Amino acid sequence: MKKTLCFLLLLAVAPALFAARLTIVPKGKTDFKAGEKVTFVVTAFDDNNILLTEGSFRLAFHKSGGVSLRKVERVNLAKKGNPFEVTASMDEPGFILVRATPLTMPDKTVIKWDRKTPANFLGGAAVEPEKIRAAAPVPEDFDEFWANTLKPFEKSEIIITPATRVRREGYKVSLIQIPFPDGSGSIYGFLSIPNEKGKFPAIAGVPGAGSGTVDPIPFWTPDEKVITLWLNVFPYPPASKPTAQRKLYREYNKALGVNYFYSKAENRDTYFYRNVWAAVSRGVDYVASLPEFDGKNFAMTGNSQGGGTALAVAGLNKKISCVVASVPALSDHGGWLKGRKSGWPDLHGYLKGAADNASAYFDVSTFAARINVPTLISVGYIDTTCSPTSVYSAFNNLKGKKEIFTMPKHGHSNDPKLKKRVKKFLSTYLIK
Repeated sequence: MKKTLCFLLLLAVAPALFAARLTIVPKGKTDFKAGEKVTFVVTAFDDNNILLTEGSFRLAFHKSGGVSLRKVERVNLAKKGNPFEVTASMDEPGFILVRATPLTMPDKTVIKWDRKTPANFLGGAAVEPEKIRAAAPVPEDFDEFWANTLKPFEKSEIIITPATRVRREGYKVSLIQIPFPDGSGSIYGFLSIPNEKGKFPAIAGVPGAGSGTVDPIPFWTPDEKVITLWLNVFPYPPASKPTAQRKLYREYNKALGVNYFYSKAENRDTYFYRNVWAAVSRGVDYVASLPEFDGKNFAMTGNSQGGGTALAVAGLNKKISCVVASVPALSDHGGWLKGRKSGWPDLHGYLKGAADNASAYFDVSTFAARINVPTLISVGYIDTTCSPTSVYSAFNNLKGKKEIFTMPKHGHSNDPKLKKRVKKFLSTYLIK
């Protein structure tokens, strides 16, 4: 009886709040003019979705995810009220990012905001995003460098073998290996060709950063049958299962001594993506030579790392006729020069400036300036991985028909509505 009573007493004094949620939403609209005051409405909820009446936290305001924009706002809900408003402004194109620290209750209990979505602890607003440009200058020999990189790949051997373990209804799936001409490695993936007789459009791409794929279906693809080239960026064949693929990935990074996307980034001739992007372009050439290809319609698609690669390869290879790049990475490496967050993988920050010169040759915004085909890009206003300024620095350089799918409440993820828009885009520009 005494044990039961003690347990009930503990329940009675234990804090009832186990989680909390915060929304930081610009008032009235999401896009503003330079110098215009932006009012954010901040609302704090408990785990039962009831407005909090106590607790304190701080709000920090960052210029495009980078340097501080204004002084920190210290909030005591008991005094401030809930919801409440805060303001900020920025006198140049970019994004205002508002970030909240964890909630501290009167009894000193610290409660983290629910992080199921960045919209629960971040807020963002765009300031004349159409005027954003990449911060770093373009190397004078950028085109020469990539022309010299691609040249040896023109006759690079393509190795096709049966993918005996892979089944994709309606398709013949093969394993494809694209060796590097310098003998330093290869990339591997899947080539899927429809079983039906006829001519088909084609799609190529690579996955987002991480362990890669063991599946032959690209991240973005139409419902209609198309030839697909879905490649990993690693120098080993895809494993049979995701668990085995992740093990290979861990071992590979361990052998490198660094995550692959930082590997040898200090030198433009040795950076990881140099041979990878050239090999993907070689794969596009190979698919374009197949008798099953319709000879005209070829899309590069991808998400994050895949989105950045889609833009890079489309800038290199004129066989690409349209592009889908959701939350693309590897753009605006020099963002730090203007006090804003550079695009993933933040080469400047991680390598402490050692890759600043080389990274200019791998800036997706520069490749985008060489793309004049229809392109669809998505951007998250509170994306702290591929910052929205880095995405816009690429989008604004595109020369052809272009559309940007804005996601004001999203971080490094995609609004479910984007899938429908991608299908429509591919139906318009690929499936003709």
